[in-house]
Amino acid sequence: MLSELEKRVLDHVDEDLVVRWTQELVRFDTVPRPGKEHVETPAARWIEERCREMGLETHFEWAAPGRPNVIALLHGREGGRRLMFEGHTDVVTEGDRDAWTYDPFGAEIVDGRIYGRGANDMKGGLAAAMTAIKAIVDSGVQLKGDILLGALADEEGLMLGVKDFVRRGWADTVSAAIICEPEDNRLCIAQKGVMWTDLTVKGIMAHGAMPYTGVNPITYLSRFIARVYELEKEYVERYGSHEFLGTPSLSPTRFHAPLDEHGTNNVIPETARAVLDIRMIPGQDVETTLQDLQGIIAELQAEEPRVQFRVDIIDARPPTDTPRDEPIVQALAEATRDVAGREPVYGGVPGTTDGTILATQAGVPIVTCGPGDIYIPHHVDEYIDIDDLIEATKLYVVAALRYLGVADEG
Repeated sequence: MLSELEKRVLDHVDEDLVVRWTQELVRFDTVPRPGKEHVETPAARWIEERCREMGLETHFEWAAPGRPNVIALLHGREGGRRLMFEGHTDVVTEGDRDAWTYDPFGAEIVDGRIYGRGANDMKGGLAAAMTAIKAIVDSGVQLKGDILLGALADEEGLMLGVKDFVRRGWADTVSAAIICEPEDNRLCIAQKGVMWTDLTVKGIMAHGAMPYTGVNPITYLSRFIARVYELEKEYVERYGSHEFLGTPSLSPTRFHAPLDEHGTNNVIPETARAVLDIRMIPGQDVETTLQDLQGIIAELQAEEPRVQFRVDIIDARPPTDTPRDEPIVQALAEATRDVAGREPVYGGVPGTTDGTILATQAGVPIVTCGPGDIYIPHHVDEYIDIDDLIEATKLYVVAALRYLGVADEG
């Protein structure tokens, strides 16, 4: 049941403001495009300014050239917990604009929904977190701990923003984090891990009429991929199926030969290349997976010593699994019951988020919970329901109050 203090703070939630802030964020085109720099910077500066207007301590940091992070702090009593609300400012491409019913950066409101690229993934979640913080500030309540807002760069790419956040030591100060990604306001407590591997196979170029004078790298790369398919089935037997995430997968996503794109029909190329998208569930780890791939390579090279394999890890992010009894999970679960009037629905994230880095590199307990239909990100005519947006804002307020505690009622 909501306390009188919680009700009073919730009275300061400005429902029109969270809609307006979502619209303003969507209207920033933050799609990273070739040859275009600082695409996130105007949005990041806007967030910084809104946080300063609230009276928060702000930090504007460059995670990489042209890729800014904004960190804002609402200080509570010294020595308390620090709760992070985390989101990202970049969005994926809108694709063919002519395929959109609405301007992808217009943030139009139609039938209770805000349309636009990033409305769902995840500028709505960012706006909800900012509005929740503003409600707490406006209420005059002082918390026992701090709130940290992290609006980070490059989540859709190599996650340079959160990696820089960890590298600078910010994550060491965080007690727990709510990742504000679109999850229908469910409590997602597990995430699949990912490992992208770039595999290059070098053989010996030869005439197609006399293949025995060379070594065909396509043949050996194909045999490797066939073995990977068998390894996937072995992994399903070995690791089973996760309650929220399902089974592991190893998917070839790119295959290319010859590499210079100047091959001809009668030439066996020297080199072939493939990329694997490997998705891991809790219980798996990057090192064991890499060892299994190396084992396949060793067997193939033993059969044909002249073939050379090279494996490069493009990026690796282990799976995460947060216990239900973790205090931040409990705080959000209680908030769901008392604010939304329903039992919390637990789930998992099939992809990875910035929270993956926070959890695996810095040991921060995370829960992914944010407004927006889970199936809408990256689609044409992306949207977010305004009711979900408002509900998330209120969930964030109550979760913060309960997780951090109140030092002074104001």
